Amino acid sequence: MPDNLQKALIDSLLACLTFLEHSDSDAVDPDSAMRALEDVAPLQNLFDAVSRSLVATFQQVAAEETDTGWREFIRLHPRGLGLVSPNAE
Repeated sequence: MPDNLQKALIDSLLACLTFLEHSDSDAVDPDSAMRALEDVAPLQNLFDAVSRSLVATFQQVAAEETDTGWREFIRLHPRGLGLVSPNAE
């Protein structure tokens, strides 16, 4: 997958997941948000073949990010998606 497409997909996925995870209950029904987040979880099975590349892209996106809070969120997100072990550094 081309790097720019991979980066765009990761940016989009992060934006959606962040919106669902951090939206006020007046903006998004919490049960609906949880269902949507749970629907994304099985995608990690599809990532097995490309997980190293995706993790590298997450790291690249994080390195280029100027907002420290967002950079840390991006840096840790592969762990949340199950792309890396929760105990990995």
